[in-house]
Amino acid sequence: MNKWEEIGKELLAGKRIKEIVLREKRIELNDKQSEFISNLSKRYCLNSGGYGSGKSLALDIKMVLFCKCFPKNRVLLGRKTLSDLDRSILPDLFDLMPPGWYDYRVKDGLINFKNGSQIVLFGLDALQQGNMADIRKAQQKLKSLNLGAYFIDQLEEVEYEVFESLNSRLRKMDVPVRQGNMTCNPANFWAYQFFKLKQRRDMNGIWLPKKEDDILLIESSMLENKEHLPEDYLKDQLAMGDDYVKRFVLGQWTTDIMIKGSVFPKEYIQKLEICKKAPLEIKEECEIYEEPKNNEIYRMGVDPSEGIIDPASITVISGSGHKVAKYNGYTTIPGLADKIKFLYYKYNKPLIIPEVNKSAILEHIKDLRIYKRRQFDYKDRRETEKLGFVMSWASKQALTSRFLELLRKGGIRIYDANTIEEMKSFVYQDEASSQGASASRGFHDDDVISTMLAFWEFKPTSSDDFFARKAIENANNKPKFFQYR
Repeated sequence: MNKWEEIGKELLAGKRIKEIVLREKRIELNDKQSEFISNLSKRYCLNSGGYGSGKSLALDIKMVLFCKCFPKNRVLLGRKTLSDLDRSILPDLFDLMPPGWYDYRVKDGLINFKNGSQIVLFGLDALQQGNMADIRKAQQKLKSLNLGAYFIDQLEEVEYEVFESLNSRLRKMDVPVRQGNMTCNPANFWAYQFFKLKQRRDMNGIWLPKKEDDILLIESSMLENKEHLPEDYLKDQLAMGDDYVKRFVLGQWTTDIMIKGSVFPKEYIQKLEICKKAPLEIKEECEIYEEPKNNEIYRMGVDPSEGIIDPASITVISGSGHKVAKYNGYTTIPGLADKIKFLYYKYNKPLIIPEVNKSAILEHIKDLRIYKRRQFDYKDRRETEKLGFVMSWASKQALTSRFLELLRKGGIRIYDANTIEEMKSFVYQDEASSQGASASRGFHDDDVISTMLAFWEFKPTSSDDFFARKAIENANNKPKFFQYR
């Protein structure tokens, strides 16, 4: 019996791991990480927590242990899409394992260990979205698996039916433990009933008390992992609104936090409303609020849409943080490309940041300056660049968090009333399809999304000092906003 099999035997006997050495690096675990990793007695283990609470690291370490400690094991690693796994999970996972431990078969989506264990990479979105033929194909692929465990990052992106399908695959006979392991952010979705209230949904969709005591719920906070976070990042996160801090920093999973409320605090919107004004002119159906300046650097965010359900939206911002032009309307993709090109050449060829999940817009604007996201190519073991912004639960949270930070610091100026109105109905949503936040039912959020995209990775480039100037303006406006404090 080798060292890893001995560790597995100790874990089965109830030993608590407080530190571990992986790839010659000693990793000290906090109490929540240790409890999650060490528990092999429960059938379902969920680590719910705020940003940066260390829950993803704990998930990775536990998955490595399941493969190394129990030879010939087969586990599934799932997230909404395979690209999410490539971007968010695999880099940290491979940092924990020496290359000699495994063989990564990129095309097959398999990580094979020398001891016969295997990690199956699975994009769970294939089980819950797309046409019926694709869904059935994914279901058949899942049915062929006999699993000893599965590991899901960002459970809030996954429907309950997918969770139940995975549980039906926990039937591998030649391993001593079969377990589902997951992480999530505090959210109002089915896992609250299952893990927090310990209920199970029957065939009629009714939640009833569970009879079995087979659940481990860990609730973790960013503050429990603060020694591994930059001090300035922690300071910025704690400066967010109270509901944000309770939910995404402290990791509180309570019904009062989950009540759907506005993402943008009222005081931010009140400041923006002072700036509202009519456009200087409308050209090519685009609203122009500031004419371009020769030495100004501009950025453009694009939320594409085609059809009659949702409008498409374009936002142009200046280097001083002003929303200087916009388009919002129902149009075809070629029609949207024409609007983009009109604004592109009008405003000094700005960097374009388009959302590219399901849109063919890149084919029509590929010769323009387009934002490039970094993505690690594991086949060639190098970092590559891809065009456009991919919207997922995690990236949308980052997008929203960055925009909130800019609003808090002051300096953003939005002139058009529609964007500000959309901000009022832009709320935290916990359905998987909403990816964290979206418009309330019956409302739109296209202008909000294109605006946040325009401000993604924004740094002031105007000749005047953006934040210093806004600090003075905020100080001058202070009696107006805080006279009742």
